[in-house]
Amino acid sequence: MRRVPAWLAPAVAVACGLPAAFRPGSAFGHISYLVGFSLVVGLGWARLRTIPGPARTGYGLIVGALTIWLVGDLLYDLLTLLLGPRGDVSPSDALWIGGYPLLAVGLIHLVRLRTSGRLREAILDALAMSTVMAWLCWQFLILPAAVDQRLTLASLFGAIYPLGDVVLFAVVLILVMAPGPKSGPTVYLVGALTVTLVGDVLISMLPVVFEGLSRAVQADRLDGVLLVANSLFVGAVLHPGAAGLAEARAPSAQRLHPARVLFLGIALAAMPLFDGFNSFTTTISRISLCVSIVMLTSLVLVRFLFVVREQEASRAALAHQAHHDQLTGLANRQSLRTVLDLALTGPSRAYGPVLFYLDLNGFKQINDRYGHAAGDAVLMEMASRLQSELRVGDVAARLGGDEFVVLVECLETQAEAEALGLRLKNLGADPVPWKGELLTVGASVGVSTAGDFEAPDVDSMLAAADADMYRHKSGVTMPVGVSSR
Repeated sequence: MRRVPAWLAPAVAVACGLPAAFRPGSAFGHISYLVGFSLVVGLGWARLRTIPGPARTGYGLIVGALTIWLVGDLLYDLLTLLLGPRGDVSPSDALWIGGYPLLAVGLIHLVRLRTSGRLREAILDALAMSTVMAWLCWQFLILPAAVDQRLTLASLFGAIYPLGDVVLFAVVLILVMAPGPKSGPTVYLVGALTVTLVGDVLISMLPVVFEGLSRAVQADRLDGVLLVANSLFVGAVLHPGAAGLAEARAPSAQRLHPARVLFLGIALAAMPLFDGFNSFTTTISRISLCVSIVMLTSLVLVRFLFVVREQEASRAALAHQAHHDQLTGLANRQSLRTVLDLALTGPSRAYGPVLFYLDLNGFKQINDRYGHAAGDAVLMEMASRLQSELRVGDVAARLGGDEFVVLVECLETQAEAEALGLRLKNLGADPVPWKGELLTVGASVGVSTAGDFEAPDVDSMLAAADADMYRHKSGVTMPVGVSSR
């Protein structure tokens, strides 16, 4: 099918949601809302069939949650038509509540795919803030509504809905705090969750603001807001980078952002502050309590931040040593294998991934005649020249000795691959100056492409590129690798 732009779903939602906002309780407004919701969900299911790879499962759960909410709306209307106005609780409530965990599972599934198991810190931070959010909901929404009431289905469902919002709040935090890109589909998802939370809070406040309207009319007034929120979920599904959201990426150094420390500080101070305000009655005592808690929390978090920064620096140094060649600074063999494996398991590309295997000609003569110091100078210069040819996303690695590999994931045609291979071969055209001498080396280059294999893997691609390099090297006769200035 022809790709539908991501903005179309929110545009449909706004157009179909306006009548519900301006004419709450009217048949036209409600029908317009249902039509818009159905169109948005239909766009999601149509696009879902074209999303490749494991991302489809996560997006399927998201669209499934929206479908459950839509079925709940239609069931409520059907029961009202057949049996008359419903009470505070209906079978639709089970469907509306059931969509929350399904939505959360789908979103977390996508984030887990993207972060490759590096989700622990984001989950812990989200749980800290969500605990405070759950406590606030309990104190100010659930308990006041349950005072002097017996345990009924209405009171039970009234308590569950705010907890569903807490789940969404936690998912928002995980999306924002988890490693990985924060653009493209992520913007749509965070926007959808935020608008959903705002809509749910406003619906809870409507009985106070519009006392003269029935509860059903009050809910209808914000149907358009929730429709826009649902359309933003579908906008993420429609986005051309939807599959890339769940694409696993090589681990990178992550620094603790100061905003996360601020969130933790709020989580630590929130409950003592609220409890203290209830315990202290005078203004001066409340002010002193606030100042003391804020100062103590700030000092603890600043100390925590210094400790984390030191650990991050140590981990970054160790990670660099583990994944990079000590002499040249290029990726090492293990790092290359990891990146290549991720590239092979990711979404298919027009042409690639492509491996270029380089071996220096004349390097042994330089080492034998001038020693390893001269050889190291040649290797570092060749590494610098290699890096100058790389684009964003390309990876250069030193496997050992005078063997280098360049991994390129995004090439469109074989002609581009051949042109790059020629440029890499010519990297040794200019001699390397060293202590008054010009050290001359050449380069033999072998190539292997994932498309050449029925089931490509790391070992087969490296072996094929190595074999191709030796085919080229067998016809090369290098002079002695030294010449005078």
